[in-house]
Amino acid sequence: MGKRILICPLNWGLGHATRCVPIIKTLTDQGHKVFIAADKGPLAFLQKAFPDADFIEFPGFEPRYSRTNTQVFKLLASFPGALQDFRKDHKTVETIVKSHDIDVVISDNRFGCWSKKAHSVFITHQLHIQVPKLWRIATPLVNIFNNSYIKKYDEVWIPDMENEPSLGGKLSHPSLKGLKTKYIGYLSRFSTDNQSITEKTNKFLVILSGPELQRTILEDKVLEQARKTKDNTLILRAKPESSDLPKDVPENVSMFNHVDDEMFVKLVNSAEHIICRGGYSSLMDLVKLNRTAFLVPTPGQTEQEYLAKHLSEQGYFNWCKQSDFQLDKVKTPDVNLNGIFNNNDNNIENLISQL
Repeated sequence: MGKRILICPLNWGLGHATRCVPIIKTLTDQGHKVFIAADKGPLAFLQKAFPDADFIEFPGFEPRYSRTNTQVFKLLASFPGALQDFRKDHKTVETIVKSHDIDVVISDNRFGCWSKKAHSVFITHQLHIQVPKLWRIATPLVNIFNNSYIKKYDEVWIPDMENEPSLGGKLSHPSLKGLKTKYIGYLSRFSTDNQSITEKTNKFLVILSGPELQRTILEDKVLEQARKTKDNTLILRAKPESSDLPKDVPENVSMFNHVDDEMFVKLVNSAEHIICRGGYSSLMDLVKLNRTAFLVPTPGQTEQEYLAKHLSEQGYFNWCKQSDFQLDKVKTPDVNLNGIFNNNDNNIENLISQL
């Protein structure tokens, strides 16, 4: 008999929602009843991906990044509000669990979405938070705080490989003592069947993501530079909830607020070079599609900055700071990511069958 399962993705960009797709598909295939609690972009994305699913509008803490290259002060200022939202999330989840008779809660990096009345699973690739260099002394406190919330869950699923080479590096290794942790392999809504060798008809594909204001800052920069290069440039704006596009777009630029998975794969396969933030979910998708990229981390987002540096040092991706970004200087490595990051596609099926 199937269980009643609540999925709660974090609403900071679309990445946490996109990597829930294979989990939701597997749950449905195995006969479980799935409820999806989300808001704004993630809600719109998952409603398009699963039009027949049961949805619950579930607002949550949403950081707004500053225009500067450090987010420390902005995040510190929002910290009290975040704590309040985590407590509110927990109360809301307990209400949903009771009213919908939920058996299992799966939270993708949403701290407050655990329940005393249902088996609670936390998905994260960040067991060890990276702290800006000038604030490195605060690392133990930051990770104590991070772990204090993770330990409220019955088990932790880490979307990475347990052994090297791993995609997350020291973000996801080593595992935390005293926690029931499982390395589950890479979560992507795509499969190796989506790979194809096609003629590269576009010079650049730019995949935007993440919180404002930085998302728009990079979009404006790309548009300005694409106007000068004249190269065919595609821009995915990561705004599934929007139907409006910017005006005065150069003739050599095609912009999309959102595309379905089939179109996304076509665009990825058509581009000579891919440019993206380097969020972990985007990296997992690129690995699955066997495409490397040029990474432009969100300024001050230490996770993306670490991943960009770490993976470029290994020769898998290239990167630069947003302030140094020049479209006509973009180059990407020629590597076989599938041959490096081996993944077991059966991990999710086996994992969910044990719930």
